[in-house]
Amino acid sequence: MNDAGAQSTAEQVVALAKALTKALDLAALKRMVYLATGDELFEAYISPISPDPLRTMILNLLQTLSKDGSTERFLTVVYREKPLNKDIRAVIAQFCPAVTGNAGQAPLDFQLQKAGKTQAAEAGAGPGLQKNIKPALKSVDLTVWIDRIEQVRKQVCRIELSGTALGTGFLVGANAVLTNCHVVEEARKLGATDRLGCRFDFRRLSNNTVEAGTVVPVRSIVDELPCSPAERTAQPDDPPPGAAELDYALLQLDPIPGADRGFIALSGPPVQAGDALIIVQHPMGDPVRFAIDTTSVIGYRHDGRRLRYETNTSPGSSGSPCFNMDLDLVALHHLGDPKRPPPTYNQGIPIGQIHASIVARGHAALLPP
Repeated sequence: MNDAGAQSTAEQVVALAKALTKALDLAALKRMVYLATGDELFEAYISPISPDPLRTMILNLLQTLSKDGSTERFLTVVYREKPLNKDIRAVIAQFCPAVTGNAGQAPLDFQLQKAGKTQAAEAGAGPGLQKNIKPALKSVDLTVWIDRIEQVRKQVCRIELSGTALGTGFLVGANAVLTNCHVVEEARKLGATDRLGCRFDFRRLSNNTVEAGTVVPVRSIVDELPCSPAERTAQPDDPPPGAAELDYALLQLDPIPGADRGFIALSGPPVQAGDALIIVQHPMGDPVRFAIDTTSVIGYRHDGRRLRYETNTSPGSSGSPCFNMDLDLVALHHLGDPKRPPPTYNQGIPIGQIHASIVARGHAALLPP
């Protein structure tokens, strides 16, 4: 077994299985496996009619998880979900020291949707793509997907004015953030663009406390284009938006402290009606959330200048990145259907148009190749 840190001996694996047997009954084991992998124990790992005792089942599970590269994630869930069991925590920490750091991180905050309607899903390391939402979606490599989601989480920020939330943004370069033009206009109306900031790592932790994160000042608004005048009214399609009405703002930040967060590339393949869409956002100014709708995309409008979808958003979500299920960026979210009730769509700007505009307007240097 080698995916849980240092090379483990057979004796260490047996000792871990013995400790897990004492700490978990079968129902708890099923739950931990599901939270860690998104798969059901009896469907993916163990026969439901297995005559083996629980310890043997756990030993076989550990061997399978090792082959999948999922041992560390499973042990992280057990460590996090058993805060008062010092014995199993000590064994896990000795077997895989990295788990103690992983368990301090929040389980990713997912809101699973289907055609705009929230679906019940238990919070955990992932939403169980292979089992929960099949056959609507293709299978994905869950380990790669979760790692990518954690990268995206670090790259999304809350846009704020002196601590008051205005919207959402995301890194598109080392010190460059993309959001909506109408978000920064709120600061301009107050003559306070010099007090704009981007708050990174604003998130809820697994113990239900909130990590405040880090605010990085906005140095300048480098480039921006407005939305169409009609999109500020109850008739957003009349007249339709023009080619230069892309509702984006490109912000240059002061240097961001800490490790390099990377950036989200301004490119992604087109989507089709019925495709899934993920929006990473700070709805109502709250800690970062992932909203996932498995049959979200309605389609393009206005000669491809707008993309409509059903993934849920709230005030504060303006400027959020919209992804396909492979976590390729496809649009910049900017508004929702003004009809009340009931709204029938949310809307974003296709990201390729924004990228082309930024380059054409002479600001490509802020966007890494």
